[in-house]
Amino acid sequence: MKQNIDKISELMIDVICEFYENDSKARTFGTDTELYHSEIHMLQCIMDNPGLHISGIARTLGITRGAASQTAKRLERKQMIEKKVNPIDSKKILMLLTTKGKTACLNHKLAHEKHRTVISKILSSSSAEQLLFLKSFLLKFETALKE
Repeated sequence: MKQNIDKISELMIDVICEFYENDSKARTFGTDTELYHSEIHMLQCIMDNPGLHISGIARTLGITRGAASQTAKRLERKQMIEKKVNPIDSKKILMLLTTKGKTACLNHKLAHEKHRTVISKILSSSSAEQLLFLKSFLLKFETALKE
């Protein structure tokens, strides 16, 4: 039993490392510009939450305002976003996706959908009991990682 648990633990770590290495590489997401993990997720946040200013984006992503501001500047230089003054509150600057930014977001969503399809295909032959166990395990693992 202990030997199986050790093998499963090592396999889980290997899968996490492989996914992390793939996810941390810069990708173009259908554009001519490389984007890093933090950049594509900020673009996705802007797309999913139109009208957010930099503080709202930082809160949503769970990062500091400074980190959000730096990432936004990089995205603006890469022509993925443009900044506009909020017509309701001129003290706030809104982040808007450019056409290039929208293309990157749509391709990012497609990449996530591809992962979901692979996972669904693998899990489709599992029993309800197996799925319940896996869900429980992953929730506990996620909680432990956050601690």
